[in-house]
Amino acid sequence: MAKHTDPEDTQLAGLRSLVSFDRKRVLEIGCGDGRLTFGYAGDTVSVGASDPDADAIAKAREALPEALRDRVTFAVASAGELEIPRSSIDLVFFSWSL
Repeated sequence: MAKHTDPEDTQLAGLRSLVSFDRKRVLEIGCGDGRLTFGYAGDTVSVGASDPDADAIAKAREALPEALRDRVTFAVASAGELEIPRSSIDLVFFSWSL
């Protein structure tokens, strides 16, 4: 059974009220199973999404829609383990990561 933590998409709507994802290169730290990632990734140039939980990343990779496979990359890593080249991202955000 799928777990619906935000069936009205209020969390995604809240994010969109703060920032535009349009044509951005996004780094999402603490992506978990991708529940938010899938909601905004279609607007981006690319998404690098990470989480230290290997099981959550495996679920995210499995659930990744075909239409997003060319722009979303998942990694098993904590924020401190990420190596990000300068000027390679436009937007970074944490969600449910503390």
